[in-house]
Amino acid sequence: MKRNDERKNEIYRFVNEYISENGRSPSTDELCRHFGVGKATVSKFISRLCEEGLLERRARYALSSRESVSGAIKMPVVGSIACGKPTLALEDIKGYITASREELGGGEYFALLCEGDSMTGAGIDDGDLVYVRRQQAADEGNIVVAMVEDRETGEYRATLKRLYLDREGKSYILHAENPAYSDIVVPKIEVVGVAVRVLKNLE
Repeated sequence: MKRNDERKNEIYRFVNEYISENGRSPSTDELCRHFGVGKATVSKFISRLCEEGLLERRARYALSSRESVSGAIKMPVVGSIACGKPTLALEDIKGYITASREELGGGEYFALLCEGDSMTGAGIDDGDLVYVRRQQAADEGNIVVAMVEDRETGEYRATLKRLYLDREGKSYILHAENPAYSDIVVPKIEVVGVAVRVLKNLE
């Protein structure tokens, strides 16, 4: 029992440190490799930590920690996002910033550097950093990071727009908050996340 408690505490500390350093929780495979145990063992300890209220399952594989929820998180700045016409999404990490978990709430977050002026009506300007909660679903009216397929090349491109559905519910409308830009109307999109906060560039 004592050895089990020690291993449980080791996993809890590792999860907290991992969230702090990477802005997301470790996967089951990462926990298995770090501790040299099987998935069944990891699942058993994770279930115990959840039962004790120390960890919480946020999605199928994502975890949040009671400690990390109340503290600071290290958020990756991932590439850039177009606030005009969709541009190719850049998935390389440019660096990290620290944000308050208490202010942002639970979930996994990343930040994107904005380019363009199509969202100025929502207070998002060229050069701003947008904090994004990673999720695959969004409500109408949310400002989302969406992947849109280019009909000519077949490549998926990322853009930051306000999400609506058409009246028939058959198409997605990605609405710009600048009258100089037309809406993007497409039959399908992939939501990457929902914008929750803007860090202004005052220069």
